[in-house]
Amino acid sequence: MTTQLEDFPSELFLSIFDYFWAHELFYSFSNINSRIDEIISNSQLHISSENEDVIYSPHRVLSLVLTISPICLNEYTNLRSLTLNRCFFNENFQFPSTLLRLCIKNTNLPGINLKFILENSTLINVQLDLHHKLTVRSSILNTIQSMSNIEYLTINYISLNDTIELLQYIPKLKSLHLSLFGTNRDKITNFLSVPSVIRLTCLSMGITFDQLCLQFLAVYFPNLQNLSIFTSYVDPIVYIDSLEQLLIQNLHSLKKLNASAQFLINHSSTNHNYNIETIATRFRTAFWLKRNCRVTFKCCNNDSHTIRLYLKANQTLRRIRPSRF
Repeated sequence: MTTQLEDFPSELFLSIFDYFWAHELFYSFSNINSRIDEIISNSQLHISSENEDVIYSPHRVLSLVLTISPICLNEYTNLRSLTLNRCFFNENFQFPSTLLRLCIKNTNLPGINLKFILENSTLINVQLDLHHKLTVRSSILNTIQSMSNIEYLTINYISLNDTIELLQYIPKLKSLHLSLFGTNRDKITNFLSVPSVIRLTCLSMGITFDQLCLQFLAVYFPNLQNLSIFTSYVDPIVYIDSLEQLLIQNLHSLKKLNASAQFLINHSSTNHNYNIETIATRFRTAFWLKRNCRVTFKCCNNDSHTIRLYLKANQTLRRIRPSRF
């Protein structure tokens, strides 16, 4: 029995069409036959303002990408995802009540706009891909009427201090993805942990690794289960000591660890604490073996003096794959 495209159930077509932009969907599948045209007419759409030749009904739009100043979205009654690329919005702009995901790209985010995002009760997933470092001004955020419901947050450019201040306004956060760039002179006033966070991915630049562990990871994420952390130049001995202390004293729930760091080796030095074999030996202890640790070393840019360390550890016991027979 031969199965043809037209024989697929409507539910399968709708699932397939969900992977296409609206203009791709219309150009690829319209006018094949009347049944597929009808399915397309009932599909929810993913629209980009760059494709202005697409004619659509706003209530059918599931996700929207805007590269112009935000338009009135009152008619987008089913909108779930909104991306603002190189465009701004002000306090008079209203998000649809159905919106779950917001992405802001290639622009800046004033403090008043950050307050506006945090006050939105429907947003669950927020991604901030900004041109300049995000500044958290407590004088503005302290006037927030209710705490945010955001559970998934990505910020590509923020200082350690600003991150810590921001955490107090997102108590329901589960997953955090950060690119940390240095610290500022502002005094840290928030010492409340966020026990809901179970996943953290962190790129750290301009912050010592022991400072990152002691002032950030050890204080604010007591229930962390999955940690990925990438740093620049470190002292390898301090790096390993800080990791071990963090896992022993603070992150008792951690199941998966991915870490990467860069360090220098002087091959002519008589200090054997800083050669690759000595460093590798530190990861062969019982502490790391029971965590199924795997560590590798690679030269950076063919420079034998600059070494990048990659570490993977998994607390979960490895299961033997059952035989097929």
